[in-house]
Amino acid sequence: EAGVPAGVFNMVNGTGPVVGSALSRHADIQMMSFTGSTRAGTAVTQDAAPSVKRVTLELGGKSPNLIFADCDLETRVTQSVAECMFNTGQSCDAPTRLLVERSCYDEVVEIAKRAAEQTRVDDPELEGDHLGPLFDQIQFDRVQAMIQVGIDEKARLVAGGLGRPDGLTKGWFVRPTIFADVTNDMRIAREEIFGPVLAIIPFEDEADAIAIANDTPYGLAAYLQTGDSERAARVSRKLRAGAVHINGGAYEYGSPFGGYKASGNGREGGEMGLDDFLETKMIHGLSAE
Repeated sequence: EAGVPAGVFNMVNGTGPVVGSALSRHADIQMMSFTGSTRAGTAVTQDAAPSVKRVTLELGGKSPNLIFADCDLETRVTQSVAECMFNTGQSCDAPTRLLVERSCYDEVVEIAKRAAEQTRVDDPELEGDHLGPLFDQIQFDRVQAMIQVGIDEKARLVAGGLGRPDGLTKGWFVRPTIFADVTNDMRIAREEIFGPVLAIIPFEDEADAIAIANDTPYGLAAYLQTGDSERAARVSRKLRAGAVHINGGAYEYGSPFGGYKASGNGREGGEMGLDDFLETKMIHGLSAE
């Protein structure tokens, strides 16, 4: 009905190692655009290299969320926890590292704890606002393993933990989990967990916050909560991330989306997202007649 020519869109089902690899290697495919894990994006790039095709990647993240004491703590921290837990934590740009100014650290931990404990987890077919399960057993096992890693690393467990939420005896449901007193060298602060797990890290001042935020292999998104507009602009410019969300500023559909470092290259959405699919050609010497 839209008049799209036959063959422009084809859906090919299969696993990444089989179908994905075949597409990446095929000489007749001139460009690959991939969204997924950094590990899988690396495999796509390696498979595509012999044919010298262009590759754009939107990959994983471990996004920092900077909480300064001059923001509305109750509102911004509660919303920050909700954003981390959204889609059961299965969002590549989830704000999973909560960096908190030391002067308000204890208060923020209590607000975050309360928000996590008030987050409902239940059957996705039921009405109402609540979290559903993870997408498969493999991911459930990985998230449980990473929660155990946090416990073993001696981070302070303030909400959630191992196992399923009360009342759920089966399924891939995970308790909304928060660790406090995390240091940025812990695995739970450096690895993408892709589940409802938040790591809270204290910082001393603005420079310290920026250093911790940027000390990550990833750079997909960053979040910033402050009541100082000059600070918001100043800090945003220094954060190494493809998008910065200030005081709950939402993603604008139609704007370019993508990351720095191991979070990928290229952009999705907006004019920049279309540019990745185009080639540039210069024609010299053609007569105007």
